[in-house]
Amino acid sequence: MHVRTPLTLVLLAMTVTPALVVAQGGKAKSASAAVEEYIKAAADSNLKRMAELIGTDKGSAAHVGLTGGNVEKRMVFTQAWLSRVSVRALSELGGGKKNERTVTTEIARNGCKVVIPVLAVNSAKDGWLVRNLDLDQVKLNCQSTGGNSGN
Repeated sequence: MHVRTPLTLVLLAMTVTPALVVAQGGKAKSASAAVEEYIKAAADSNLKRMAELIGTDKGSAAHVGLTGGNVEKRMVFTQAWLSRVSVRALSELGGGKKNERTVTTEIARNGCKVVIPVLAVNSAKDGWLVRNLDLDQVKLNCQSTGGNSGN
């Protein structure tokens, strides 16, 4: 019989944890999943996962290395703004192109719930990705309903 000491449990956790992290990554299976996972990654301050879930039809920011438009700065701002939110994808509608979907998304924090459209794109290389998330819509909708916009 093998006795598990605290050191054994710590070593076991250290060997299992990387596998769990990899399992959480990967391609989003749908536009709704990409949006929910991206916003949850932002709420959890997981910039690496955010970079895997945002991009264009050419691929994710993590793999394509998107430049221009200050992608990293926008992700940090998005992460700060979406801290401690909850998210729920409500529906998907076809977008302007065959590989796009508009995901009607509910974002909630501090008593303010808003529903906004988020554009997702299906990349052959990286699966479904968030293409456009307009934080101004969240802020304006929260302010117009009297909720706390987080600023």
